[in-house]
Parts: sequence; C-alpha cells; structure tokens
Amino acid sequence: MKNVEYYAGLPYREEVSLEDCTDGTRCYLARVVELPGCESHGDTPREARRNLQAAKRLFIETLLENGLNPAEPLSVEVR
Repeated sequence: MKNVEYYAGLPYREEVSLEDCTDGTRCYLARVVELPGCESHGDTPREARRNLQAAKRLFIETLLENGLNPAEPLSVEVR
C-alpha cells in the first residue's frame, strides 16, 4: 500500500515565484505542480521551498486520511 513516505519521496515538480503577500509585502510562493493547492511561502526562494516540504507532507497525509490518492509526478522522458 502506498503511504505518506512513498508519495513524499516522489520527484514532484516545484515552482517558485515572487508574489505580493496579503499584507502588501513581497514574498516567494512555492507550489507543487502536480498537487493543486499544495503551496507555501517564504522570505527567500530557499525558505519557500523548505516550507513547501512540510506543506507537501501534510497535504499528502490529509488526502490519504480522506481516502484519496495523491497525483503522482508527471513522467519526464529523458533522451
């Protein structure tokens, strides 16, 4: 059975972009492409990615607890 460890170890694609936060400041938003809604932010790209790791794990745990299977990463063909 696939569990949190399995999904958390998959090579999901992450994107980081500079955004306007709700308080008007600038921050970096990191998101997992294959898991819509799985995102986090930080003051630097590195912090946003680090925060995303915890958010991804919680996101996956929540899906599994609700009987849903998280999407797996899109395969990338290497030539």
